[in-house]
Amino acid sequence: MASAAYRVRQARFHEEMLWLGPVAALAIGLFALAQALGAAYGLSPLSMLSAYGYKALRVLPALLCVALVIQLVLAVREAPGAPLAAFTGRLRRIPTDPWLLAAHLAPLLLMPLVFVGFSSLKMLMPQFVPFWLDDPFAAADRALFFGRQPWELTHAVLGSPEATYMIDRIYSFWVLLLSIAIVAMALFAPRKDRARFFLAFTMAWVLLGVAGAWLGASAGPCYSALIGASSAPEFAGLMERLSTMSIESAGAINAPGWQQVLWRAHDSETYAFGMGISAMPSLHNAVAILYAFSAFRVGRLIGWFMAAFAFVIFVGSVHLGWHYAVDGIVALPLMWLIWRWADHWCRRSGYDEAVAASGRA
Repeated sequence: MASAAYRVRQARFHEEMLWLGPVAALAIGLFALAQALGAAYGLSPLSMLSAYGYKALRVLPALLCVALVIQLVLAVREAPGAPLAAFTGRLRRIPTDPWLLAAHLAPLLLMPLVFVGFSSLKMLMPQFVPFWLDDPFAAADRALFFGRQPWELTHAVLGSPEATYMIDRIYSFWVLLLSIAIVAMALFAPRKDRARFFLAFTMAWVLLGVAGAWLGASAGPCYSALIGASSAPEFAGLMERLSTMSIESAGAINAPGWQQVLWRAHDSETYAFGMGISAMPSLHNAVAILYAFSAFRVGRLIGWFMAAFAFVIFVGSVHLGWHYAVDGIVALPLMWLIWRWADHWCRRSGYDEAVAASGRA
């Protein structure tokens, strides 16, 4: 009997490997590539990983608390008359058998490899590819917005310091939400949703964050003057406005400050986690779009809420000078294709069928 139970548990883990295997291969491959390329330039992703892991462990309890609050909110929405029962039911989805538990925990161990590999290759990119596409992207924005740059529109509508402060805060929240989403999806999401999310999430960082960034090598409007782009005068007014707002708010609007930090690291070839410059395609926009796609699998209300969040991120990416509008516009169909591929993989690999047959959602 024990042997039969063991075989059932092992079979469930093998089911999870249908999506976890590709995620692990991408994460490990990306990290290995970063380690190999970094060795020639004094960059050690392995050392960076240990520093990132220490920081992640420090904030993990707080992230777990936030993830639990999210689950409670979803439980209230799911069963307004009996939210506690729904909440405990959601917690029971975290399996007790070691095979499925390993599948829940694996993304928490693999995503740091993705982030460090991505960050390292992003910092190394200028060693191989110059920023040469800023002017074409600025021209594309000008064509799409009838001869004007899109930041002129956002600042005409939302140009007050108060509105810019709110956009800046929401844009910064993207970083915290990244960690919350990973913990929540790894530990609490139904198996089918978790598989689709992490397949698409990992593919986005590899294909858009690394391959896409190298192919579309550009720095962004905030750096156009520093790289000598001929389109730089079109963004001088934007950068002057943001700088003035940042000074007058004593740094409360922090985009200009972070842009300076990233440029100093780039200019001095200082390699540290979170540094690096690239604009096209916008990973900020792509990941926010992925949140919306995933949220619609939970419900229409939360789906539209996350779609609104993705729209604010798009506006913020232009309003704060980080991106050209085309960076976010291109991110949408590319992220949709990746999402469709993840859905196709889960269906055609037999994963969805195996989950349905096992009765363990």
